[in-house]
This record gives sequence, structure tokens and C-alpha cells, in this order.
Amino acid sequence: MTLIPVTTPPIGVDFDEEAADRDEFHMDKLATDFTETEELIRHNVYPESDDEAEESVRSDAARRGCGIVRGDGSMYKRSLYNGITFKECVLDYALASRCNLKQYRYDRDRIGFKCVGAKGKCMWKVYAASLHNDSMWRITLYMNKHICVPNGECEMFKVQVIARLFLDKIREEPEYYMPLKMEQTIMEKWKISVTRGQCQAARRKDLGWIELEYDTQFERLRDYGAEILEANQGSVVEIDTVKNDAGQDVFKRFYVCFDVLRRTWKKSCRPLIGVDGCFLKEKIKGQLLVALGRDADNAIYPIAWCVVQVENTDNWSWFVNRLKIDLELGDGDGYIMVSDRQKGLIKAVELELPKIEHRKCVRHIYGNLKKNHLNKKRLKKLFWDLAWCYNRHSTRLTAIVRMLKKTLSSPSIIQSTRQEKPFVAMLEAVRRLAMVRIAKRSELSHSHEGICTSYVKRFLAEEHKAASQCFVYPSTNGAYEVYLGYDKHIVCLNERTCTCMKFQICGIPCEHAYELIMKKTLEAEDYVCQWFRTFKWRENYTDGIVPQRGPRYWPCTGGETVCPPPRPNDEKVDKKRKKGAHKSPTKKQPKQKKRIMHCGICGAADHNCKYHEKTKKKNTTHDGTQVESSQGCMTQEK
Repeated sequence: MTLIPVTTPPIGVDFDEEAADRDEFHMDKLATDFTETEELIRHNVYPESDDEAEESVRSDAARRGCGIVRGDGSMYKRSLYNGITFKECVLDYALASRCNLKQYRYDRDRIGFKCVGAKGKCMWKVYAASLHNDSMWRITLYMNKHICVPNGECEMFKVQVIARLFLDKIREEPEYYMPLKMEQTIMEKWKISVTRGQCQAARRKDLGWIELEYDTQFERLRDYGAEILEANQGSVVEIDTVKNDAGQDVFKRFYVCFDVLRRTWKKSCRPLIGVDGCFLKEKIKGQLLVALGRDADNAIYPIAWCVVQVENTDNWSWFVNRLKIDLELGDGDGYIMVSDRQKGLIKAVELELPKIEHRKCVRHIYGNLKKNHLNKKRLKKLFWDLAWCYNRHSTRLTAIVRMLKKTLSSPSIIQSTRQEKPFVAMLEAVRRLAMVRIAKRSELSHSHEGICTSYVKRFLAEEHKAASQCFVYPSTNGAYEVYLGYDKHIVCLNERTCTCMKFQICGIPCEHAYELIMKKTLEAEDYVCQWFRTFKWRENYTDGIVPQRGPRYWPCTGGETVCPPPRPNDEKVDKKRKKGAHKSPTKKQPKQKKRIMHCGICGAADHNCKYHEKTKKKNTTHDGTQVESSQGCMTQEK
């Protein structure tokens, strides 16, 4: 639920006592199961995801349909991190096997589960304990034998377990995951029967946890920043706040740049920076802005990141200014920045880095162009062919320019990715994953053999296919004519140039240069620029982020507590009906005549027959006279 444990919860507020340990387990599992999911950059290969709108709809449907990801249910892990890890393993097993498991041992250092199926005669049992001389938990008993048949019942599925299963989903979409939907999801996904009341109680518990999480997750934000500075000397942490009407510090934005990341980028990475933002799908609506570089294997290298309330010119200017100071970019001369076409970002870059070469992302441009073109398949091929052109004289340009002439002036719409995590837990997860990623790629780079990286080998493998069809004719001064089909280019290995410009732009021999290198029986890797050499790759990952301590060991800064920003629901919403385009904004509609209700007994207009007796007593005069009734009209005194 939250990385920071609630030491003194408010009276009468329900909170998860295992929240801190459970978060540590999930983050440890995330780091342990970390795999390289980064898409490999390959030239002349058309990307599969070309329609961001349809991709978004498909991802939303998939996320709602089976978004709760659990383990495979394996119980053969003898050593465990803590008791929470053991409970999660047993829960995964129960979800996978759908057997009726029940916890029968609840001690602090001993936990046991058994199967109560087949009227309690099933033999399956597992038991784990924390030994006195060992900090790890170990499974000491495991009888993996079932004689029962799953019948949809599982005594483990109590309100607390259901609440933890749906916590992230309710945090993301509270209006979608109602009790009925939760009950249907459990039955469809795991074939386990729960009651509507259990789901309703679990949802109330989740909403209470989220409410408490919102109010407490900023309390130690300054302490978290102090821990970063203490563990990673020379890093930069910026916590920007504003004063509210009550004089409290309200969170505005957060920035962090680790010293080892900026030093490594300055020393061994190309002068290329990619910036982008993604939404935070949580109660605290905001955006995560990131700055990334490229390592020698052409994979991403994290530089800095920050959290802001909204993606506008002011926040982008603040973020770009921090990058300008920390990375010592000056006016941007000699550097390249790649981004989407967000107006605030473009303006911020023009103000802070006027001399930087600002390039736009090809995928975002294609996403805008295809909205005004019917034949998307043909547009996709032609557009990416245009992006891969390395000179102005390519034979593919004529058809492309003719096709896109009317489309290039269309306005752009940007779509971003999504994130979901509590605030401080999200910051810690980003830091830990960056640390683990650098450690794993350090091991990969230092074990790699060869002059150049794996990216170069894949690149040259593609060039070798085309190079076999080239013809080389020598000339003086180290120049050569290379024919490929109807094209003729001039190659000079001494200057590492080719008139097709691909050699100069990519820093790796093109197909024309590769054929010449093979003709002279030389090594192609000797003509690759230094940015893609193995020694540079090792420099990228020689130093990494220093590990940090847990929240209970963070230094206490004693600064003023940071309060959460106002929630979107707390803002005043204009509920007045919006007038149409052709309706007068001032002309009032005539009031419709309202029906006046009369009593069916006496005919009076101030009450109905239900309250006739009470009204009769009130209208009785002191001299004993009463009001006579007449049907359908107001009564009068005689």
C-alpha cells in the first residue's frame, strides 16, 4: 500500500499493518524478476505499434480484463525473505490450484497452511518458520499431495486478502471495480466463489487504505530526499512547495539527479538527451518527466526525473533549467535533444537551450499524420522510409513528398503512457529499478567480448546482406566508387565517409563501405566510431547508484512537513448547464406553470389527504368553528 509505515494511525481509521513489509516484498520481486523488455533499435524494420488510439483501447480492455498479475504458484522456494513472502507464495499457489487452503498457524515466527478439502481429509500441508540463528524464513515441511477436487471454496479468501488483491485496481479505477465486478473477476479468473458482502467490505477497506495513504505519503518526503543525498554524495534533490491559505507547505514538484548518472553521461555517453512525460494514475494527479541518454549498446541510460502537477511551459522550463545546470549544457551548443511536439516543452527548450539541436520523435509525428490519411498501411511504409533516408537524393523521396504535402500542416495531438503507484513508493521503485538495471547491464557489458557492442554486430549483419551485391572500383587518394544497383557512391575509408551519408550519421560502416572493407580484407569493427566500442560500454556501467536504507533509518531533517496537493475532487465544479452554440447566453426561458396539489377531503391547497387530520387540528379556531370543505377550491370561513 505505502512504502512509509504509519506509526500513529488516526483513531478509528483502518490501516494495513503489513503494508511496509508487503511493499518491500513486491519491490524486491520486481527487482529480482527484472528482465530486459526494452525494444531493440533496428534499422529498416517497421514498428508494430502504429495506431496509438487503437493500442490504448486494447490496453485498457486487457488491463481491465486480466490486469491482476500473480505468480505461477511454485512452492519450491526453500529460502524466503520474510513471512509476507511465504504468505504471497501460498496465495499464488491457492490461485493457481484453486484448492481450499486455510491458515492454521499464526505465530510471528511460524506460519502454516493446510488444505481442508475432501471434508478435511486432504493431505496437502506447508509450514515455514524463522529460525533463531537465521534471518531468513525457511520451508521446513511441505506435503504436496491433494486428494480433493476444487469446488470453488477457499477459506484463505477473507476480506483482507480480497482487499490486497484489488488495491491497485481500485486505486486506479474506483468507479469500475465495484463489488459485483470484483466478485465476477474472482470467479472468472480463479474460479473461486466469494460473497457480495466480502467484496463490498474489501472495497471499503481499500478506499480507507487509499485515503490514509493519500494523507500520509508526503510526511517524510524531505527525509527521503535527505537519504538520497547522504547515500549518494553530490546528487541533486529539489523539493518545490507553495504556501496555502493555512500557511502550510503544499507539494508542487520534485526533482532528482544522481551524481553518478550525470557524471557517467557526461563522460561516456553521446551528447543526446531524450525527454518525455507520462501520467500518474493515482489520486495525486500529475506527470512524471524523465531525461534519458543512450549507452554504447544504443539502449536507454537514465539521467534525471521529476514529478510535476501538470505538463506546461512553467514546469518544463523548470525541468529543462535543472538539466541545463546539472549537466552543464550552457546554451545547448553541441548537444541534441529528442522529444515529442508538446508546445510547453518546445517553448521551454527555446528559452533555456537556444542553440541545442531539437529533434522531434518520429513515432509522434507519424501518429499525427495518419489521422488525416485514409491509407494508413501505405503511409506507414512511406513515412518510415522517409525517416530512414540519409540524403536528399533518395529515390524514395518523390512519392513521399507528393503524398504528405497536404498532411504536414496538420495539428499534432500527443498521447502519453501511464503509471500507477503511490508517490514515495513510485520514486523509490524508479530509483531501485534504475540501480538494478545498471548493475545487470554492468555485468553484461563487462562479460562481453569483442571490439564493439552487440548493437553493432546486429547492424553489420544487416549491412553484410546488401554489401554482397555491391561492386567496387578503385581510384586515387584512397577514394573508391561503389555501385549498388543503379546507385553509385564515393567511399573513403581514411576519412570514414560515404556520399550516401549513412556512414557519417550512424557511425557504423554502410553497405557500400562494408563491401570495400571486405574487398580489402579488413575488419569492419575497426571503422566503427568510439561511441559503440566495448570499452565505452563498460565505462557506461562501471559506477552505479549506491543502495539506500529503509524508511526507519532515514535521517530526520526536522523541516516543515510537506502536505499533499489539493485533490481534483475538492475543486469547485461549475454545475451550470452549458449553453449551446446557437442559444442566447442571457435570454431566460419562461417558467413553466406548476401543478398545485389539493387535499382530496377538504380541497385545501396547503396539504394532501395524508396530512388532513393534522392540518384540521391546526386550523381549528378557539371559538369552536371549523373550516368547511369544498372540492377543488380554496376554503373560506363562513
